[in-house]
Amino acid sequence: MHSLKETIEPVALGIAQEQYAAREGGHDHIYIDPVKEKKIVRKLDMYIVPVFMITYLFSFLDRSNLGNAKVAGMETDLGLVKHQFNVVTSIFYVTYVVFEVPLTILFKVVGPSKMVPVIMISWSLVTCFTGFCQSYGGLLACRLILGACESALFPSLNLYVSMFWKREEIARRASGIGISLSLAGAFGGLFAWAILQMDGTGGYAGWRWLFFIEGAISFCLGIAAYWLFPDSPETAYFLTPEEREIARARLEMHGNYEPLDYAHVKAAFKDPVCWLSGWIQFNADIYNYSISTFLPTIIKGLGYTSLQVQYMTIPCYLLGTIAYFTCATLSDKTKRRGPFMLFAGIFIMTGYAVLLGSHKPHVRYFACFLVLFGAPIVPGLNLTWLNTNMAPHYKRATAIGINQTIGNSGGVIAGQIFLTGESPYYKTGMAVSLTAVGLTWCSTWVMMWILRKRNAEKDRKIAEGFTDDGKGDMAVHFKYQL
Repeated sequence: MHSLKETIEPVALGIAQEQYAAREGGHDHIYIDPVKEKKIVRKLDMYIVPVFMITYLFSFLDRSNLGNAKVAGMETDLGLVKHQFNVVTSIFYVTYVVFEVPLTILFKVVGPSKMVPVIMISWSLVTCFTGFCQSYGGLLACRLILGACESALFPSLNLYVSMFWKREEIARRASGIGISLSLAGAFGGLFAWAILQMDGTGGYAGWRWLFFIEGAISFCLGIAAYWLFPDSPETAYFLTPEEREIARARLEMHGNYEPLDYAHVKAAFKDPVCWLSGWIQFNADIYNYSISTFLPTIIKGLGYTSLQVQYMTIPCYLLGTIAYFTCATLSDKTKRRGPFMLFAGIFIMTGYAVLLGSHKPHVRYFACFLVLFGAPIVPGLNLTWLNTNMAPHYKRATAIGINQTIGNSGGVIAGQIFLTGESPYYKTGMAVSLTAVGLTWCSTWVMMWILRKRNAEKDRKIAEGFTDDGKGDMAVHFKYQL
């Protein structure tokens, strides 16, 4: 592999020869014209962020529309009884978890421009076929296959962000994925309300049209994704040759161009930070998937009709969207993740406590706002936290895969805790979710303590004159973000 000096010409970067390299934090850094860099970042934001936001929005729509379909009559039409809907909800995460780590690593090897279209076309076809289900067994099969098809998308998109933006830029861009989740909840309710007006059209129930139309849209987007997802800055169709070189130079020290080394994969498995991050994600996903899947059911329990439920979810998710983007932006500016997760956790715990203790409809509806205010912030920033603190690239990819494998196991639990016999208050669901938030909150404090201790140890080594090869997050000059 050529050195950075051999790869990038100073002239191409618009800088003077004598300004070419400097020692900062133990690494050679390139001085890049800030005007040119700002222009490149703006282009990346304009061309890439909307694409992966729309991609994940429809991914989550196709996954979470089960809750909308339930209140629209799917449960009755398919003859689901007792806890069968809970099983259908949970079974999705079985294959989702199994395929996450290998497919996330494969994402880098195969390339986003090939992997993302395959993922999208696969899940869109399964979504369409779900609309033809006539039995409990058929629905189970579709959900199992859908879990496998979607398993790599969320971790891969978070990894994708780190392939184009620097550490201090990641949170706000990755927030686009979390915002897509919130918008999917809001847009999903509105979209579901509109599609359900087609009830009876062509002899199909409205909930079936929900799967048909959302699957068809995802299929078209999957075809377009082949051209819309560049594999790296060097292949970005919207950058000039000079801008591609600068974009590469920006990320070279981020470890994005390291060759595949299984030692880096093993390093992720040995790092306790990866497992603690996964534990935080596990608990966060319990309450997060609970509220995203069962929010329509909770609101219907307040006494509203099925159509009213669809649009009453919208303001809850819009609040979550605004809160998440604000916290992610401030997180990037301050280079802090944990404090914002702790802040959001207070709102979530309060919301679930109110849902657990109050039977008043208006109070319970207000509590949904409290939960959705912080719900996307904790899992979103937790994954960003891991993304920015793991290096080089294949350790990061493996760490994200581990995080999501452990985290999405929480989805299995989330699907089982809202028991039909406890309608409309769902005491078990609220109590388990509240406990999960509490465990997430405490674990975030532990993570901050570990990272602060690691930074202090590195400061001590630097003071003693210790040096190393400067590669990876364990390097003495690599500072963990708190």
